[in-house]
Amino acid sequence: MKINCNKCKNEVIIINFSEEQKLDIYILMQNDLKALAEKKLIEEFNLGKNEAKVIVQHLNNRNGRCTECGFEKLNGEYIECPDCGAFNYNLNEPMFNSEFCSHLEWSLDFQNIENENIKYYAKTFWCDGIKHVPEDTKSLLYNTIEKNRQIITKAWIGYGGDEIYEMKIKFGEQAIENYKNNKSLIECIPRNNEIPNWIKLFMEDKKIEIQLK
Repeated sequence: MKINCNKCKNEVIIINFSEEQKLDIYILMQNDLKALAEKKLIEEFNLGKNEAKVIVQHLNNRNGRCTECGFEKLNGEYIECPDCGAFNYNLNEPMFNSEFCSHLEWSLDFQNIENENIKYYAKTFWCDGIKHVPEDTKSLLYNTIEKNRQIITKAWIGYGGDEIYEMKIKFGEQAIENYKNNKSLIECIPRNNEIPNWIKLFMEDKKIEIQLK
């Protein structure tokens, strides 16, 4: 399927991305890696270079904002901007997004983890944010989450929540199923210690591992 963009007058091929492909594209566009986004489209969808380039020109690097004029209130995917007429893919944020990261941040209870270094000071040791654009761009491009069963990002953790940690988020069976079926990952965050030691902290290496259900 193709659609004509009333702004640039080019024909834009419409691709219905899977959740996994959407996450890959989201990461690339957030990091302004347009050449890699074109390469991904060419390889995965058997497109020509010009076809891929036109698609990338119409991929938003932020949901709701027009790629051409910066209009801030686009509503829905595959939409024409009401201000300038430009076609926008306007892809919704993937499930690994700021909302999920906020819920995960609030759920990290360091008072109940097995780590002697913070045992007596856990109330002052917390997480002050999780980056919702994963760090492992290359692994996401060349390996599926279903295969790797994890995402690597970074978090701000410590006494005051200001040290940068590498955060590895491991996907359990429910998380994999939710991811495959476009369902929220929030419900996969363990509650009330239903998974023992679901938080593993490695303070010397500045790393943390999270196990989702």
